[in-house]
Amino acid sequence: MPNQVTQLALVTNAIAARLENTLIASKLVTWNKNNKSINPLNGFKYIENVPPRYVRRRWTGDIADLTAGKQDTVFGSEVFTLNQGDTMDHYWSDFANIKDFDAAKKSERIRSIGEDLGHRVDSDILSTAALCGHQWIGTPGTAIDSVEPIIAGYARLKEQGAGDGEIFAVLPYSDMPSLAKYLMELPAPDALATGIVTSLSFKQIAGLPVMFTQQLPVLTTGTRTVAGAVNGANQNVNYRAVCQSSTTNGLFLTSQLIVNGFGATATFKDGEVFSIAGVYEYDNRKQASTGRLQQFRVVGDATAVAGVATLTVSPAIIVPNTATSIGDNGVNTAHATVDSIPANAAVITFNGAASTQFLQRALISRQAIRIESADLEMLPSGDNASVSLKSVPLTMRSFKYANGDTGATSFRADIPWQANVNPYGRYQVVRING
Repeated sequence: MPNQVTQLALVTNAIAARLENTLIASKLVTWNKNNKSINPLNGFKYIENVPPRYVRRRWTGDIADLTAGKQDTVFGSEVFTLNQGDTMDHYWSDFANIKDFDAAKKSERIRSIGEDLGHRVDSDILSTAALCGHQWIGTPGTAIDSVEPIIAGYARLKEQGAGDGEIFAVLPYSDMPSLAKYLMELPAPDALATGIVTSLSFKQIAGLPVMFTQQLPVLTTGTRTVAGAVNGANQNVNYRAVCQSSTTNGLFLTSQLIVNGFGATATFKDGEVFSIAGVYEYDNRKQASTGRLQQFRVVGDATAVAGVATLTVSPAIIVPNTATSIGDNGVNTAHATVDSIPANAAVITFNGAASTQFLQRALISRQAIRIESADLEMLPSGDNASVSLKSVPLTMRSFKYANGDTGATSFRADIPWQANVNPYGRYQVVRING
């Protein structure tokens, strides 16, 4: 009788190898593998602190008088979850003739399973990463045909604090012909690839690694008109009120904005970007306006009722108060995102026409997105096998089992993983167009 467990492990390893050789976007993000096996019915959720920021007290002559009080320390938080994954399910007869490594390597079924899964994982990673940021440079929908938009995106990311060596440009293949004269090959294997990804996946423009792919997401804008207005004054918030994200990932540093004038039943789609007249971006590191309008991202879909809609937006609308560093004034200044409170009826302008599809292009820092993964608990009956990928901390668990009523033998392979936005991850992605 053949060793069925060994055969199951052979099939599992072959699928995992095909998956690993297909994954490309996994290099654009960070990974965190939980050190405990999880039950797929409940996954896990945990909360991480976001360090506080502070302001300084500048003095001349006599040193600063602190008798009126000290700065508050306010920790934020972001929740990270893992309750998603991918499953491949097949009848065992698809693999019954695979008895050795050579047969597994040549199997067209195994090749298709692993590569199809890799493409889907890449697509999901890019859908989260390319759409997570609130910065958008250029005219939506316009192709990249020169290095200028890429350099502009790089400069914007540097202004947001992104580190060198962690920034990647991700563009569609349709942009490649116009950019051909600027492209340089990265050596293969390279530092990005750990022996898996070659220069066929990454090239280089102006010193930045560039990934060309067909997996970039398409943002379909809502039915809202391009222009509307702020509905109500004083819609700014205290950092203390919006720095705790404990139930849903990606809500750190978000607040709500009531708007009108976009249509009686206007829809707004997650990932859309807009600006507000007179509301400029504030750099809380240098404690000054950047001189350009702050851009906001819609977080979650929304629909207007009788012309009024409440949008969840990133970043939250936090205004500095440099008159004092005590209490919320100091905390808000240290974490400020805009230089002034949006005025009632201030004009809001969305990027891109209504109800239109826009293929996304982006510069992405690896610090924007973190993938959570873990091992799955082995099932108590049937045959189990498990294999960990070498280049990323991802584990595939497979299971072979029979139906006693029908006599059919089935196979399933499961990979638990989920993309999460890091606390300031929305500052680490810039969408670009020509």
